[in-house]
Amino acid sequence: MDVILSSASHHAMLFAYLAKRTIDAFGEAGKAAVTAGVRHYGEQRGRRMALRTQADGNPLDVENYLVYGEWEAFPGQMDLRFPQYAPEVHMENHCCPWYTEWSKRGLLEYGSYYCKDVDAALARGYNGMELKLLANRTLGDEFCDFIFDGCGVSTERMEAFAEKRNKIGGKAKMPWEYHVGHLYSAMRQAIVSAFGKDGENAVALAMEDYKEEYGKAAHDLVLEYADIDYDAMPAYEGIGD
Repeated sequence: MDVILSSASHHAMLFAYLAKRTIDAFGEAGKAAVTAGVRHYGEQRGRRMALRTQADGNPLDVENYLVYGEWEAFPGQMDLRFPQYAPEVHMENHCCPWYTEWSKRGLLEYGSYYCKDVDAALARGYNGMELKLLANRTLGDEFCDFIFDGCGVSTERMEAFAEKRNKIGGKAKMPWEYHVGHLYSAMRQAIVSAFGKDGENAVALAMEDYKEEYGKAAHDLVLEYADIDYDAMPAYEGIGD
């Protein structure tokens, strides 16, 4: 049986460990640093999505935002629904590995700092869209409820939209070790920038927590990806004809 060294679950727990170590050590200032790291991480991901969109000659709109997402959870981990696409895209998340991992470990308090900002940061980094979070499972709501303010996919575009999603397939997706490394990079930068050597110590302790949970190979894999330029678009073959 293959050992999984990186996944959405790893991503969730790395964030929880980093947030917990930082907030427990630095209080309100720690919360601010964690928030800054999440926003930076989300905006970087959104900008990479925009670079792929533009490389294919497509406009930066909500339709292409939904097409050019960078990650995909394992089967059965997500329950993402779209009750409507027009006049505004309405998105609901009823199940995700972040909530799953945090809730079973009693870490929703720390995980909430990811959920309250990351999706809005993604949309902002992509094209400045405003993505409103109307409900949040980490705060006790039944599901996460999102509205793309003033942005929709018209009925006339739905067939072409579906065709484009099928055409791109997994070409814009990045492996989980890339995403976990990116999360570590962005959060480390924010925490160390705020707290210097003490911040470095908090990050190191969080990585020890991660190693204890997932093992040395998973820990070392995060560090392998720590110093990539996450503002740059990775190699991308394009959507094709």
